[in-house]
Amino acid sequence: MGDAISSLLFQPPPPTRLKESKVIWLTNSFGKRIPSFFIECATDERTGEGMRAPLPGESNHHHHGGGEYDDHGGAVEEGGYYNNLPNNPSSHGTGSGMPTTPQIRTPKELEMSVAMGRGGVGGLGHGAPTILYSHANAEDLGNIYPWCKFLSKMLGVNIFAYDYTGYGLATDQGDPSEDYCFADISAAYSYLTTVLQIPPSSIVLYGRSLGSGPSCYLAARTAEENNPVGGLILHAPFLSVYRIVLESGCTLPGDRFPNVDFAPSIRSPVLFIHGTKDSIVPFNHSERLMETVLEPYRAEPVFIKGMGHNNVHASVRPLFICRLRKYLDRHVMSNLRGEGFGGGTKIESRTRSKLARLVVR
Repeated sequence: MGDAISSLLFQPPPPTRLKESKVIWLTNSFGKRIPSFFIECATDERTGEGMRAPLPGESNHHHHGGGEYDDHGGAVEEGGYYNNLPNNPSSHGTGSGMPTTPQIRTPKELEMSVAMGRGGVGGLGHGAPTILYSHANAEDLGNIYPWCKFLSKMLGVNIFAYDYTGYGLATDQGDPSEDYCFADISAAYSYLTTVLQIPPSSIVLYGRSLGSGPSCYLAARTAEENNPVGGLILHAPFLSVYRIVLESGCTLPGDRFPNVDFAPSIRSPVLFIHGTKDSIVPFNHSERLMETVLEPYRAEPVFIKGMGHNNVHASVRPLFICRLRKYLDRHVMSNLRGEGFGGGTKIESRTRSKLARLVVR
């Protein structure tokens, strides 16, 4: 049954190509080679913080984090629900005030940046968070590159994305699996923290759909190590794979990516994003998963009425970006500036033992 679940869960698209010179090759703990890329955001020379392109109707001088934003027409309702935005122009925001644009970096360029201490003490992009992006099922690096560059430009963050074993340029490395996914994100995280010297507090995990599995795993693992990541963004996550089609009430043998079991161990601020019209992963998975996260670590969720599973429509992108900026400013940037979120709570030994069982099962 496990093989049948894997064949349904993992559906890699036809591989898309990336410029070889821009690919960063990682090797996971199983010896599988997977590709990745790093997009470096534009930064303010004075503060080192990431520069943000303006949203429609936003003045061009508002480039870096720390400010307050309105929702550009999005009506806020109780419980973190947001109405769809009518008649909004494209949110790509190509304002002339941007001094530069995000750039995909080669491994050699990144090594030089680290050696030069660019961005301040502590490694690359010290003043700008780095999002470790775990993509959805029917995607690979080539598919998501435009979206990642858009996020870097609008949020003022670095983006590090990787492919799962069996996806994209790693299709020759074997079939994808849960264990490989956990090893893949661990290899990506190790590259950020050891090679690029980016501290965990500057790293925000972003998992979309399938990507919520490895992201929840890593968020819980870093908490168990008492060195939690700076944040976790879960976009259309699920409780577990079995629970998408069967309400079991517990994690059954053979289930995959039991996010609901990892969530109580997480000690990073968690932002949930979900569309109420999601026909792939029921919207209530986010609602219920959020209830399992300890209350101090629950950020205000972004539940968008009428949004489906597979894309963020142009009409809701301004609202989407606004809410992500608020989350970063309130929970991540404040921590980087020393204002502190209060994360890093020590996990009781009972919880650590539970996490260990989940990881090795």
